[in-house]
Amino acid sequence: MEKGERIYIWDVEGKKYFDFMSGYSSTNQGHCNPKIVKAMMEQATKVTQTSRAFHNTQMGTFAEYLCNLLGFDKFLPSSTGVEACESACKLARRWGYVNKKVEHDKASIIMANGCFWGRSITASGASSDFSRYNNFGPFTPGFKMIDYNDVGQIEDYMKADPNCVGIMLEPIQGEGGVIIPQEGYLRKVKDLCEKYNCLLITDEV
Repeated sequence: MEKGERIYIWDVEGKKYFDFMSGYSSTNQGHCNPKIVKAMMEQATKVTQTSRAFHNTQMGTFAEYLCNLLGFDKFLPSSTGVEACESACKLARRWGYVNKKVEHDKASIIMANGCFWGRSITASGASSDFSRYNNFGPFTPGFKMIDYNDVGQIEDYMKADPNCVGIMLEPIQGEGGVIIPQEGYLRKVKDLCEKYNCLLITDEV
């Protein structure tokens, strides 16, 4: 690919395509939208990037808008999907040690077969995809794989492991084959989380 405009991309030979990949969802706004390009150029003349360790003129307004929109009291900005999921796992483990009082360094999190949430060492190990985990171990411990759309397996594990702090699921599995769960699946999972005092983490793009 050589260039793009809105929903189109062109290859090096000038052939035009619809961009149905949208950069794996990271460019759903389309390519080179004039309004976005203008905003990027204006920002580039001021400051390129500021660390989360510093306040800036935009983060407060953005944080207020996003929290009001979603109904949460705080949020953690991340650069990538795998970083967001890693942060969610870290938060769940910390919550487990501080709030649920699970055994130190024994916290476990349930993942579903067919999931995809990145290519880090942890994400590769917490995966059932042979091409993602083969020859990349050893992996981060503390993750239990169960079948997607199987509530019984979730309850069996939560009941058996008092150190389980949560479960991370895609509401609709994407890379696993665009798998839509049975009606009421997520509600049942949420009920199990409340029953066994675990966190429900949804990996939703």
